[in-house]
Amino acid sequence: MQSAQVLVEQRKHPRAHLRLAARIRWQGPLGMRLEVTQTINVSREGVLLHRDEDSLALMSRVWIAFPFEPSSDAGAQPETPARIVRVDPEPDGGYRVGLQLQPAHRGTPPAGQAERRASSRVPFSLPIFVRPAETPWPEESMTRDFSRSGMRFETSHIYTVGEAVLAKIPWSEWANAGEISGRVVRVEPSDSQLAQRVDGRPTARTIFSCVAVEWNNQEIHSKPAAKLRRI
Repeated sequence: MQSAQVLVEQRKHPRAHLRLAARIRWQGPLGMRLEVTQTINVSREGVLLHRDEDSLALMSRVWIAFPFEPSSDAGAQPETPARIVRVDPEPDGGYRVGLQLQPAHRGTPPAGQAERRASSRVPFSLPIFVRPAETPWPEESMTRDFSRSGMRFETSHIYTVGEAVLAKIPWSEWANAGEISGRVVRVEPSDSQLAQRVDGRPTARTIFSCVAVEWNNQEIHSKPAAKLRRI
């Protein structure tokens, strides 16, 4: 008598088979690219979705909004940073693409130290346009967190501490503020800098850094809070 095979779920968090509209965003050669698709299943730490093309390398940095609401009345919808960890062809065409979610967490000061920021940071990812003050061409980037006194954003461009920048926040009430001036106070490696080979496939080579900006003026402090839909 053959012993029965017991299948054990090895994932840390179970997956739920949910078909939800989703939108992914990634940095292309000519700027941000957007694609609307559908999830196959989701878990606390990952999403499996369908794509028609295999155009993104493993470990590519992407941002996902799900459930995606295309209506403009839905308000500014935060997106979750993620990286591509799996790409499998489907028998009927297309690909199953696995994303590992990397949501930002609200930072807390180390034990015994008080919070020194004038205003608390809210961790969410939304598109912004940033440019060095001496150049006229902004880049579209994604925030990592945001506050009344500054922000952090991810970028593949090179910034230096002390550099003057201008940021346009094209969502909710902030869109009426125009460009907001600030200066770079910190540049850190991003956790998306994972350049290795996975299952023999080449991985993404784009290197991102996390840039912290402090606003120079008080104009943003007088603006009402942006309308955000939590996910």
